[in-house]
Amino acid sequence: MLSSTNSQAQFFRELRSLLRAPYPLVVIRTHEENRAAALIERLARGDDRPVQQWSPIEGFGDRSRNISAALDAVASDDQNTIYVFRGGHRLFEDGDRRRRLREIAATTEVDGPSLVLVSSIPIEAPELDKELSTLSMPLPSREVLGREYREIFPPDEMPELDGERLVAGALGLTAREARRAFHRVRQQYREARERNAIFDAEQAILAEKKRMIGEDDLLEYHALDRSLDDIGGLDLLKEWLDKRQDAFSEEARNFGLPLPKGLLLIGVQGCGKSLTAKAIGRHWGLPLLRLDLGVVFDGRRSPEEALQNAIQTSEAIAPCVLWLDEIEKGFAGDRAGRSARVLGSLLTWQQEKSEPVFLVATANQVQQLPPELLRKGRFDEIFFIDLPERHEREDILRIHLNRRGRMFPDDTLDELAVKAEYFSGAELEQVVVSGMYTAFADDRDLTPEDLLYAIQEIVPLYRTYEEDIKALREWAHGRARPASQERELLDFFD
Repeated sequence: MLSSTNSQAQFFRELRSLLRAPYPLVVIRTHEENRAAALIERLARGDDRPVQQWSPIEGFGDRSRNISAALDAVASDDQNTIYVFRGGHRLFEDGDRRRRLREIAATTEVDGPSLVLVSSIPIEAPELDKELSTLSMPLPSREVLGREYREIFPPDEMPELDGERLVAGALGLTAREARRAFHRVRQQYREARERNAIFDAEQAILAEKKRMIGEDDLLEYHALDRSLDDIGGLDLLKEWLDKRQDAFSEEARNFGLPLPKGLLLIGVQGCGKSLTAKAIGRHWGLPLLRLDLGVVFDGRRSPEEALQNAIQTSEAIAPCVLWLDEIEKGFAGDRAGRSARVLGSLLTWQQEKSEPVFLVATANQVQQLPPELLRKGRFDEIFFIDLPERHEREDILRIHLNRRGRMFPDDTLDELAVKAEYFSGAELEQVVVSGMYTAFADDRDLTPEDLLYAIQEIVPLYRTYEEDIKALREWAHGRARPASQERELLDFFD
């Protein structure tokens, strides 16, 4: 599987060029102050430049913690020192300090000092927009996490562990989070050995990562508990996914294939779009993350920052699948211009991303989708998922019955599929569930008559939204690929 470190290398090059120029004010957005400071020290050694670090607690070590005194020291320095301010947002809390920074930036000579402001908090200083150069530090690469792993799991002490898989399982965490996860798993592993119990260290790392990412309300780490076998029909879509199963491999790159961008799944509600998104991760053997666009716009942080944080995490975990469910809801309405800015950021990332993140977006209301999102090249393909055909309804009923330990002859399922015309996949599942409730209440096993009764009782969504569904079909004709081979119901111009 491809392991890309493009974002790491790009960040290193950009920071090095800013410091060598030198740009007087550089902002590094990160939660990992120590890793940022270590990287700056490494760059400074390569260019033979001294480094001074300041923090609100320690100051410069032998100098005052007072910010004004710290800025005096910077202003009086005629060397090419790199000053690293941890908690750098503190320098912008006062108007006089912002003015002082502007004056320092204006008077800095070519060989003068550089100020690197490290902070996890966004810095807003409109008067310094032309002076500040902001970079977001990527989450740690496999190499960084590998060093953390080897410190905590010395290979000579625990040779039976698969270090590569454990490190891969920790991708997406900060170095500090990874250390904590490794320490916790090591303790669990030792306790299991003492009890002679079976312990899956890789699953323990993934569980710890899921817990940590779960603390971030932007992204949800999904278990890979659905496969394409759980989906009835959609044979053309499944065939497309099968052909790209190894698309993230080194062999695909050597063959000359580009990295897949993603899929847009449009269709009738309850017909398998979300289920397909969940199944892609398992089918391709990739982690699955769900991004909640509603949280992006919840107001607790700028939407652009929230989206950037989610993208950064997904790129650190890459290769992975990033799922945006009901994407149209994130861009419905103007939201005071915020939706346009977030859409622009998303489209730019789609166009320029170099990390193997496969974007799967689902939508029910195509009329609410921005036209820019539908432009050719944004996604590898747009698929339309319609109400299931007769043979697909039969497959769906069989899947839900088998999952509950029930089997009926093919001719019985075919008869039920005929009666369930216009039913969605979700409604067919409800047919099985409702029939089982009836049988359970009568203290007997499920019969075909129970399912037939449920079909007669359930009013499918199509009956209420027939015009909307026909309009969606008409839009999809010529604009999207059908997900299924045959269509009995489709009449685009009816």
